[in-house]
Amino acid sequence: VQVAWRELNVAQCGYCQGGQIMQAASLLKATPKPTDREIDAAMSGNICRCGTYPRIRAAIKRAAKGA
Repeated sequence: VQVAWRELNVAQCGYCQGGQIMQAASLLKATPKPTDREIDAAMSGNICRCGTYPRIRAAIKRAAKGA
């Protein structure tokens, strides 16, 4: 997950990234190939002040492909 985050330059300010990465790892453990809807539902509790949600979703999809 961290590699995908770096490859897609998800982080901007870094404020939410710890929680985002932990939630993404938990999602991928429970659902190895999540849909967009599953990603959005799983990540809805983590607010990104920079609005990098499209990159977060893309990074989760990339991590799922590499898993």
